[in-house]
Amino acid sequence: MWGGDWTKLSIGHGRWYLLTVIDWFSRLLIAFDVVPTVNASHVKAVYRQGLRAQGIPLGAKCKPDLRVDRGSPNTSWVTKEFFQDLEANLSFARVRRPTDNAMTERFYGSIKQEEMYLVGNYPDEISAREEIGRYIDQYNHRRPHQALLNFTPGYVHQINNKTVWHQERQTLKQAARERRRAYWLHANQTLQEREKGGCSGMAQGAIVEYRPNMEGSLEGEGTKVVPLYPEGTESPKSDSQNTLALS
Repeated sequence: MWGGDWTKLSIGHGRWYLLTVIDWFSRLLIAFDVVPTVNASHVKAVYRQGLRAQGIPLGAKCKPDLRVDRGSPNTSWVTKEFFQDLEANLSFARVRRPTDNAMTERFYGSIKQEEMYLVGNYPDEISAREEIGRYIDQYNHRRPHQALLNFTPGYVHQINNKTVWHQERQTLKQAARERRRAYWLHANQTLQEREKGGCSGMAQGAIVEYRPNMEGSLEGEGTKVVPLYPEGTESPKSDSQNTLALS
């Protein structure tokens, strides 16, 4: 399943559009185009571009479905006839349901925050194509994707096998569970050591309980000294600096 859509961008302080086709399984950006307006010919062209990029001939019996919204370029009879001739399925999202094409919408959120909003306005079409193409290459092959367990879309697309991918996921999840288990075992062991005698390497300190007197101050059973270093060990400072007097 592929997802297709377009979003606005600014070129020469004018409104242009970025058309994209994305693979739902791997999140790989299959094809894109930058055009001043969107019509049926652009939708057809970007789908053909995606087929060529994936090595799928136009006469292939099995072609990816394309999920699109109900904009006029998608619902025109020219577009529908094109997909019928190719024997490919044009899948329409429900009205006002962006989640029906969630992978595409998520990609637009990323490219806007990480590229388009930072640039603001591209000086010309050539610059826009170069900069957006550079970002898409980074997105596909170098940018970790959280939904893919921090693998890149290009790596997942290269596997092209859902069984292998799920095995990779299970291996990573098992490793994560083992790391969490080891962390909490260490944390519990450290807590038990502190309950027994404070931090490891330090002698157990004597605690003096105080009680308030009538004047509002504290009084205790005299003065007790709590050593901060175990007996028999040398302190880097004088004894007066390494004892805590409680009175």
